[in-house]
Amino acid sequence: MPQVAVLAFSMGTCARDLRRAGRTRRSGRIGWEAIRDDTQVAVQAPQSFTGPPDFWTAVKAAADGYQADRQAGQPVRLELWCETAGMVPQLARLGFGFGIACFSGGGFDGLVGKHNAAQRAVAGGRRTRILHLVLPGLSECGVTSY
Repeated sequence: MPQVAVLAFSMGTCARDLRRAGRTRRSGRIGWEAIRDDTQVAVQAPQSFTGPPDFWTAVKAAADGYQADRQAGQPVRLELWCETAGMVPQLARLGFGFGIACFSGGGFDGLVGKHNAAQRAVAGGRRTRILHLVLPGLSECGVTSY
Protein backbone atom coordinates (compact mmCIF):
# COMPACT_ATOMS: atom_id res chain seq x y z
CA MET A 1 0.00 0.00 0.00
CA PRO A 2 1.44 3.40 -0.95
CA GLN A 3 2.35 5.82 1.79
CA VAL A 4 0.73 9.24 1.67
CA ALA A 5 2.21 12.33 3.29
CA VAL A 6 0.76 15.82 3.65
CA LEU A 7 3.35 18.55 3.27
CA ALA A 8 3.15 22.28 3.91
CA PHE A 9 3.19 24.03 0.54
CA SER A 10 5.60 26.71 -0.61
CA MET A 11 7.30 27.23 -3.96
CA GLY A 12 10.67 26.60 -2.32
CA THR A 13 9.66 23.28 -0.82
CA CYS A 14 7.91 22.34 -4.06
CA ALA A 15 11.04 22.91 -6.16
CA ARG A 16 13.20 21.11 -3.60
CA ASP A 17 10.85 18.13 -3.45
CA LEU A 18 10.65 17.88 -7.25
CA ARG A 19 14.46 17.84 -7.47
CA ARG A 20 14.65 15.27 -4.67
CA ALA A 21 12.08 13.03 -6.37
CA GLY A 22 14.03 13.28 -9.65
CA ARG A 23 17.31 12.30 -7.96
CA THR A 24 15.62 9.43 -6.14
CA ARG A 25 14.14 8.09 -9.39
CA ARG A 26 17.45 8.38 -11.25
CA SER A 27 19.26 6.54 -8.46
CA GLY A 28 16.82 3.64 -8.69
CA ARG A 29 15.43 3.96 -5.14
CA ILE A 30 12.01 4.77 -6.60
CA GLY A 31 10.98 2.87 -9.73
CA TRP A 32 10.19 4.89 -12.85
CA GLU A 33 6.70 3.40 -12.95
CA ALA A 34 5.93 4.55 -9.38
CA ILE A 35 5.47 8.23 -10.25
CA ARG A 36 3.40 9.29 -13.23
CA ASP A 37 5.23 11.86 -15.36
CA ASP A 38 3.39 13.15 -18.42
CA THR A 39 5.59 16.11 -19.22
CA GLN A 40 6.96 14.65 -22.47
CA VAL A 41 4.93 15.24 -25.61
CA ALA A 42 5.71 12.93 -28.53
CA VAL A 43 4.51 13.01 -32.12
CA GLN A 44 4.84 9.82 -34.12
CA ALA A 45 6.49 9.77 -37.55
CA PRO A 46 4.04 9.57 -40.45
CA GLN A 47 3.05 6.08 -41.48
CA SER A 48 5.22 4.72 -44.27
CA PHE A 49 5.46 1.41 -46.10
CA THR A 50 8.26 -0.80 -47.38
CA GLY A 51 6.37 -1.42 -50.61
CA PRO A 52 2.94 -2.19 -52.09
CA PRO A 53 2.46 -5.49 -50.18
CA ASP A 54 3.10 -3.70 -46.89
CA PHE A 55 0.66 -0.95 -47.91
CA TRP A 56 -2.10 -3.46 -48.74
CA THR A 57 -1.52 -5.27 -45.44
CA ALA A 58 -2.13 -1.94 -43.66
CA VAL A 59 -5.27 -1.32 -45.75
CA LYS A 60 -6.61 -4.77 -44.79
CA ALA A 61 -5.84 -4.14 -41.11
CA ALA A 62 -7.67 -0.78 -41.30
CA ALA A 63 -10.68 -2.44 -42.94
CA ASP A 64 -10.69 -5.21 -40.31
CA GLY A 65 -10.74 -2.54 -37.58
CA TYR A 66 -13.59 -0.54 -39.15
CA GLN A 67 -16.04 0.89 -36.67
CA ALA A 68 -19.00 3.06 -37.61
CA ASP A 69 -19.25 6.47 -35.96
CA ARG A 70 -21.39 5.67 -32.93
CA GLN A 71 -22.29 9.31 -32.44
CA ALA A 72 -23.51 9.82 -36.02
CA GLY A 73 -27.18 10.77 -36.09
CA GLN A 74 -27.31 11.53 -32.38
CA PRO A 75 -28.72 14.92 -31.35
CA VAL A 76 -25.80 15.58 -28.99
CA ARG A 77 -22.10 14.86 -29.53
CA LEU A 78 -20.22 13.72 -26.42
CA GLU A 79 -16.62 14.40 -25.37
CA LEU A 80 -14.92 13.01 -22.29
CA TRP A 81 -12.54 15.39 -20.51
CA CYS A 82 -10.21 15.10 -17.53
CA GLU A 83 -7.74 17.58 -16.12
CA THR A 84 -4.91 15.09 -15.79
CA ALA A 85 -3.23 14.33 -19.11
CA GLY A 86 -1.99 11.06 -17.67
CA MET A 87 -5.54 9.80 -17.29
CA VAL A 88 -6.40 10.29 -20.98
CA PRO A 89 -5.25 6.81 -22.11
CA GLN A 90 -7.31 5.07 -19.42
CA LEU A 91 -10.41 7.18 -20.07
CA ALA A 92 -9.98 6.84 -23.85
CA ARG A 93 -10.25 3.08 -23.43
CA LEU A 94 -13.47 3.64 -21.49
CA GLY A 95 -14.97 5.87 -24.18
CA PHE A 96 -13.70 3.88 -27.17
CA GLY A 97 -16.58 1.41 -27.30
CA PHE A 98 -19.07 4.27 -27.25
CA GLY A 99 -17.26 6.33 -29.89
CA ILE A 100 -16.44 9.07 -27.39
CA ALA A 101 -13.12 10.91 -27.74
CA CYS A 102 -11.16 11.85 -24.62
CA PHE A 103 -9.21 15.06 -24.06
CA SER A 104 -7.07 16.63 -21.37
CA GLY A 105 -8.37 19.99 -20.19
CA GLY A 106 -4.89 21.47 -19.91
CA GLY A 107 -5.38 22.82 -16.40
CA PHE A 108 -7.48 25.73 -15.19
CA ASP A 109 -5.76 28.15 -17.57
CA GLY A 110 -5.42 25.85 -20.60
CA LEU A 111 -7.05 28.02 -23.26
CA VAL A 112 -5.94 26.02 -26.31
CA GLY A 113 -7.93 22.94 -25.31
CA LYS A 114 -11.03 25.02 -24.63
CA HIS A 115 -10.65 26.85 -27.95
CA ASN A 116 -10.25 23.56 -29.83
CA ALA A 117 -13.36 22.15 -28.11
CA ALA A 118 -15.36 25.20 -29.20
CA GLN A 119 -14.09 24.76 -32.77
CA ARG A 120 -15.12 21.07 -32.77
CA ALA A 121 -18.56 21.98 -31.39
CA VAL A 122 -19.16 24.61 -34.09
CA ALA A 123 -17.88 22.33 -36.87
CA GLY A 124 -20.11 19.47 -35.72
CA GLY A 125 -23.31 21.41 -36.30
CA ARG A 126 -25.05 20.03 -33.21
CA ARG A 127 -24.96 20.43 -29.46
CA THR A 128 -21.90 19.12 -27.67
CA ARG A 129 -21.93 17.82 -24.12
CA ILE A 130 -18.60 17.57 -22.31
CA LEU A 131 -18.37 14.92 -19.61
CA HIS A 132 -15.70 16.50 -17.40
CA LEU A 133 -14.16 14.27 -14.75
CA VAL A 134 -12.30 16.00 -11.96
CA LEU A 135 -10.47 13.27 -10.10
CA PRO A 136 -8.96 14.01 -6.71
CA GLY A 137 -5.20 13.92 -6.60
CA LEU A 138 -2.03 15.90 -6.09
CA SER A 139 -0.66 18.58 -8.37
CA GLU A 140 3.03 18.50 -9.26
CA CYS A 141 3.70 20.64 -6.19
CA GLY A 142 1.73 18.45 -3.79
CA VAL A 143 -1.44 20.55 -3.58
CA THR A 144 -4.51 18.36 -3.21
CA SER A 145 -7.35 18.92 -5.68
CA TYR A 146 -10.91 17.71 -5.15
